[in-house]
Amino acid sequence: MGWWQISTDTLASSRFVVSPLAETVASLSTLERATAAHPRERAWLERWLPAYRRLQADDPLAARIVRAALTPRWSADFLTPAPVPPPAGQEPDTFASELAR
Repeated sequence: MGWWQISTDTLASSRFVVSPLAETVASLSTLERATAAHPRERAWLERWLPAYRRLQADDPLAARIVRAALTPRWSADFLTPAPVPPPAGQEPDTFASELAR
């Protein structure tokens, strides 16, 4: 996490977009670290970590790529490109459309 100090004008002209792809990569990072930040996350991790470990064992190359792309202080940019804000009145990107981009 970082600390950004910006002016009120900059904040007022900013747009915040939820990225399904970024949320997925965050979940992948949690699985890779195998540590939970809070109790609810711990229950999710206990449920899905065994399946994740099986996938890693079945595809060691993919496991190495994920390990290299997700470090404790850095994530590869290609995993989470900046989301594109939808035009006014349109729905935001879906996971599939972000993945295709």
